[in-house]
Amino acid sequence: MKTLLLPVFTFLLAFTANSQDNICESSYMPYKEGISFELTSYDKKGKEASVAKHKVVSLDNERDGFKATIEMEIADPKGKNVTKGSYSMECKDGVIYMDMTSMLDPRTMESMSSMEMEMSGDALEIPSNPEPGQTLPDGTLTMKASAGGLGLMTMTLSVTDREVGERETVTTPAGTFDCIKISQESEMRAIIKKKFKSTSWYAKGIGMVKTENYDSKGNVESSTVLTKLEE
Repeated sequence: MKTLLLPVFTFLLAFTANSQDNICESSYMPYKEGISFELTSYDKKGKEASVAKHKVVSLDNERDGFKATIEMEIADPKGKNVTKGSYSMECKDGVIYMDMTSMLDPRTMESMSSMEMEMSGDALEIPSNPEPGQTLPDGTLTMKASAGGLGLMTMTLSVTDREVGERETVTTPAGTFDCIKISQESEMRAIIKKKFKSTSWYAKGIGMVKTENYDSKGNVESSTVLTKLEE
């Protein structure tokens, strides 16, 4: 993948900010320079599908918040790197803005690794103090794939019906976390159209620690969990 032109935020995870007085300290995304974390994705049979490694490489103070730049590398189950890029995440007035590429299955990114990608769209929001039953804004991501300047495909991901659920305790290989749960419906449109539901669990000071995607019958079709966390 030659380029990743990503909107201000995905997927991915959070840490405390530099200023002890900033409300973004209690957010659900990563705001500590040098932090690295690993997200492993599995298929419906529980077999490892990919590993995405992330590292916060810079952290910039901005008015009413912070902006983090994160580098990402995705590898196959054998450890071979298949694609890499970078994205940004932002917190303003206690609200996290997530890049919607965090919603993509890493296998989708892998399938497009040889193409030039241009991405644009909305940022998904998570308030610093979400309450059970609270509804959150929708979002749309558009991805245009090309090779040698020739347009090949346009994909659109729409995320709707986002709702905060009850708080739950989630255990992953990286530890045990107190989380909020956010459910949503998604629709991917490309050559064909596919709808699915998903649930993600977020921990304060950590970010997303687990996501499950469900088929039309409610069965887990794929999942992603936090498998490593290093400060």
